[in-house]
Amino acid sequence: MKRSERTLIVANERGIHGRVATALAEIASRHQVRLVINRETECADCSSILDVLALALVQGTQLRVEAEGQRAEEAMQDVEQLLTDKDDPL
Repeated sequence: MKRSERTLIVANERGIHGRVATALAEIASRHQVRLVINRETECADCSSILDVLALALVQGTQLRVEAEGQRAEEAMQDVEQLLTDKDDPL
């Protein structure tokens, strides 16, 4: 199984809110990967929008993202683009 990890900083001025959390779940589903966000001692599986929102990730938060699955690298590229974009996803 392929694996990809990156350390990213949340760029969106509103942090990770409902639309961003939904987009993360969609990326995990579309690429059929397990996608996990880690912040310090807390983590959330991105297939659960509520778990991601519970992390309360604000702009400037540094986090570690892990993707595991056959398309882990493609998923990670989408995640990086989403989290480093200052604009909200459509």
